[in-house]
Amino acid sequence: MPARALICCILLLLAACAAAMPGYTPPPFKEESKLVKPMTSGDVSPDGVYHLSGHEKALDCRRLKGSMLVTISRLRHKSTEVGTSTIAKGTSNTVTSIFGGSAKGLDREAEYARDRARLEAYNRQLAAKSCATVDIEAELAAPPEPDGKK
Repeated sequence: MPARALICCILLLLAACAAAMPGYTPPPFKEESKLVKPMTSGDVSPDGVYHLSGHEKALDCRRLKGSMLVTISRLRHKSTEVGTSTIAKGTSNTVTSIFGGSAKGLDREAEYARDRARLEAYNRQLAAKSCATVDIEAELAAPPEPDGKK
């Protein structure tokens, strides 16, 4: 019995050595897929208007409305989110100014305003495509659904 365990251990070690062969480099990761392309988002202008990207303009009515409903669901739960502390904002701003990077996500009110502007732009796109629009105010006023309900 110990001889079999020893043989299994030796084979396992040899397999590990074969996997870590010197000079081997794995093939590069190909980000581009023929089937799926990453979605690009639009930008918010300084006056607060969201401008759709080409990818967003190409979405059909069902996908536009689905994206709106997901965003609305997330915005309904805004009141239950814990805010970002001043210490966290200050630390992030300091680190970002020294090392670079993005401060996106720290200002929750700016994120909320961006989401609202995007909802309005999606609604305009639905109307332009002669689709049924969404009453954003009524949807946001509805109480959030419990987490367990699907």
